[in-house]
Amino acid sequence: MSSTPATGRVATRRTRTRAALLEAAERAFVRHGFNGVTMERLAEEADVSVGSIYGHFSNKDGLYVAVATRAVELFGEYLQRAYAASDSPLEQVMTAGDAYLRFHLEHPGRFRFIAFDGVESRPSIANDAEDRVLAERLAAVLDGFRDRIGAAVACGEAGPHVDPELTARFLFGAWNGMVALTLRHDALGLDDAGISACTMQARRIVVEGLTAPAHRGGDGRATARLLDLPSAPPATG
Repeated sequence: MSSTPATGRVATRRTRTRAALLEAAERAFVRHGFNGVTMERLAEEADVSVGSIYGHFSNKDGLYVAVATRAVELFGEYLQRAYAASDSPLEQVMTAGDAYLRFHLEHPGRFRFIAFDGVESRPSIANDAEDRVLAERLAAVLDGFRDRIGAAVACGEAGPHVDPELTARFLFGAWNGMVALTLRHDALGLDDAGISACTMQARRIVVEGLTAPAHRGGDGRATARLLDLPSAPPATG
């Protein structure tokens, strides 16, 4: 029993070290790209030894996958908040558009691991189990979004012409493309305010295209609300 407090302190310290490494790695990968990051640089930024990094992650690829996995998990939490905002599947789908915007605004570093398959190409490790798990987790998050679109079709809010799988992929790609405009430095670039306005315009266009006739008002417009999510509390871990 006397070793329990010490064991707890070790576990807490290990958790904090891992969190510090993930934070430092996210910043470094975004700033320098995968190939520009060394374990020595990460150790210095996180104020730990290189050996400590290897004690938590098998190698740089493993650390990269852990950072990306954390981004996927947080993205999934944002979408779950969108689904909880309404009992209407169609409104849930449209609120997910705002959730995606919020995710970018509040966590721009993590957003890049979702939107662009990472921040820079890495040596191919397509058969690596960790990479497959990461891809499966992101696919599962998008499958949940697809299922919300399917529910909107099933209850008659969205028209029978809507293919849930294709629509989910289209919207994911469209949102990626819009937010990616913040990375441009030419006349096509948009600031955060511009992206917010663009996203709202896109949501209006999409909801009109999805809505079945029975769920339109006397003016022919969709009755589904375009809900916005409040800012999320700071992410931990």
